[in-house]
Amino acid sequence: MKIKHSLFIILCFVILSGCSKETITPETFGNIDGQVLNSETEEGVGGVNITTSPATNSILTNKDGSFGLNEVTTGNYNVTASKSGYESATVSVNVREDKTATAQIFLDPEGKNGEQSLTAEVTAWNQRTVDVDTTDSDSTFVDVEYQVMNNSEDIDIDEYEVYFDIYTSGETFSREEGDTALAAGERNIGEFSKYAHQTTIDSVVVSGTYAE
Repeated sequence: MKIKHSLFIILCFVILSGCSKETITPETFGNIDGQVLNSETEEGVGGVNITTSPATNSILTNKDGSFGLNEVTTGNYNVTASKSGYESATVSVNVREDKTATAQIFLDPEGKNGEQSLTAEVTAWNQRTVDVDTTDSDSTFVDVEYQVMNNSEDIDIDEYEVYFDIYTSGETFSREEGDTALAAGERNIGEFSKYAHQTTIDSVVVSGTYAE
């Protein structure tokens, strides 16, 4: 009996020791505020369906195009705006604890580019800090991945450009990327890095495209 009792005590100790090592990280939350604008008139677009990936709530924009998502788990999100009569658009934002990320989305009216239809979206981005010995603060870079798509069924694009806006805790940075020869129905993946001084990145969005 003494042996069984000792084994039981040892087993309990092992179980309790294992449990003590398990730590549960509490969830943290922030907010997403944004506005959807007509790319031609820069007026707010109401009744736009807003969805996110990872999924949160699906909501509609107000009459002025504004929307808000509260108590969102911190992390990176793709925010997509969709409405009949417009090309859907997606922006990427980073939600930080007790902070509000800003998402400004421009929708192109359908048929804006005629038969040629070039779309672009940010698929992923990451903030990177680099320790610089000559300064007191770390320098911030943003690494961006994006994709472009020629949605035309029969018209090739000879040359295209994609314009990006990078929203930070300080100023807004811009970036232009381009390439040539995007065949009908073809998709292209690109990436770039941008120096953003000593700021915190809020979101990276495609602000416009050009094709010829």
